[in-house]
Amino acid sequence: MDFLLLTKSTTFIIGPIANVLGYIMDGIYRLGVHNVALCIILFTFIVNLLLLPLTIRQQKFMKLNSIMQPELMAVQKKYKGKQDQASVQKMQMEQQAVYDKYGATPTGGCLSTVIQLPIMLALYQVIYNIPAYIGGIKDILLNVVNPVMQQPDYINKIAELASANNMAIDKVDFTNINKMVDLFGKFNAAAWNQLKEIFPSLTDVINKSSEEFLHINSFLGGMNLTESPGFRFSIALIIPILAGLTQWLSVKVTTTAPVDPDAPGASTMKTMNIVMPLVSVFFCITFPIGIGLYWVASSTVRMIMQLGINQYMKKVDVDDMIKSNIEKKNKKRAKKGLPPINANATIKTANKNAAAAARKKELEAEREKKAKTNSTEYYKQKRENMGTIASRARMVQDFDEKKGKK
Repeated sequence: MDFLLLTKSTTFIIGPIANVLGYIMDGIYRLGVHNVALCIILFTFIVNLLLLPLTIRQQKFMKLNSIMQPELMAVQKKYKGKQDQASVQKMQMEQQAVYDKYGATPTGGCLSTVIQLPIMLALYQVIYNIPAYIGGIKDILLNVVNPVMQQPDYINKIAELASANNMAIDKVDFTNINKMVDLFGKFNAAAWNQLKEIFPSLTDVINKSSEEFLHINSFLGGMNLTESPGFRFSIALIIPILAGLTQWLSVKVTTTAPVDPDAPGASTMKTMNIVMPLVSVFFCITFPIGIGLYWVASSTVRMIMQLGINQYMKKVDVDDMIKSNIEKKNKKRAKKGLPPINANATIKTANKNAAAAARKKELEAEREKKAKTNSTEYYKQKRENMGTIASRARMVQDFDEKKGKK
């Protein structure tokens, strides 16, 4: 339970966003959902719903990018091996011309991710320190914190209790009531029992508040959301396992189009799709169960939404998307005094590239099928001569020579 103790985040950008998200979480609790696990699940659904427009925008860029890729790859191939400044500048200009032609930008796919990043960081602030953002839970803890802070020598006693439970206290101001609420908000059942032993005169108050707090923070009857599963066998390990599984499935659902293995970053993306679910498992083993539950809920909600987005994207006409992009691009070009881009020419080129790519795949499939058939027939003809090792070696050599002549 070695946690960093925090009150509300005051970090630039992240802090204000966390406050807005905190209002959503607090609103869910005030509506009568007095269970942190259910609050997290509903909270995750609402936030992902709010981010849906950004997600759709990113998906549209990915669909358009699959059409632009042949032209971008051709430009890269043209300047392959040329590292001088003039060649690099020409390559960048030609690539930018491709993006301009389709009304897109090189950062189109990254923009949504960049916007979502501070939102995701703010989400963690809220989930990680729920009592700071949900007034009802904070009030429950204050019922204990206030009388404890009036007890003699409470600072040393609470510090010993926190240290005995492996809680970080180096940044805790024990005279700050918000910091004390933070600290008590990380207590598990064992810590609450120890608190009663330290302050026997407050047993009734601690019993009432701790039972209510632990009930609110319980999940599936036995998991305390403030604890981490750890590297030990328990029912809590289902959370990190589900975190890795749901993230892997989410990636599978999101990746609907075939990825060109020669495309830039393709191999890196493939590796990341394998590594990230494993990283999720590790983090959710070490983080509090509440964070892991958010991770599972977020991946599950994204996966369900992605299934709907996939159906929507099938109906999105690429030609209409290019026309819309170019109209926006031409308005910006007009303000700069630049000539407009011909939308019809761009669409014809896009359709031509798509048809050429499809035809290329068909030819590759035919060649592969033909090669497989030829090799099978060749082996059948030579089967009667496979009695010795020498004859088998000769057969392989003959086949290699035959392929070399072709």
